[in-house]
Amino acid sequence: MIGYLEGEVLAVEGPAAIVRTASGVGYQVTLPAPLLAEMNSGGKMVVLHVVTVVRDDEIALYGFPDSRTKALFSLLIKVSGIGPRLAVGLLGAFDGPALTDAILRQDVVLLATIPGVGKKTASRLCVELGDRLNAFERT
Repeated sequence: MIGYLEGEVLAVEGPAAIVRTASGVGYQVTLPAPLLAEMNSGGKMVVLHVVTVVRDDEIALYGFPDSRTKALFSLLIKVSGIGPRLAVGLLGAFDGPALTDAILRQDVVLLATIPGVGKKTASRLCVELGDRLNAFERT
């Protein structure tokens, strides 16, 4: 599994960046919108903490600026109904502390403003992650 990438951004394609490592291999990595915006059209050197998601029909990489955001992503995708793309959307809409705070406060209305998150999904996030996020915040 790929857990870390360091290299040059060759291009930005939709919600992903192509990152070429020193060995010359280019990896397509899906990124949260704010991080993707920093990449612009390419040429920037980046360090990404990566989660590799393996499914029957694809292997996908999701990149984050630090290990804490990566760990939060891993918690989010364990919630029923939250897939990797929606988790990236959540982390793109709020930074890690703001998202954690909204979930811990059980702010369903705020969470439901994120595209793809309805009130039921927002409630599920709060219920399923409340205790885990309390532990996560203490680390």
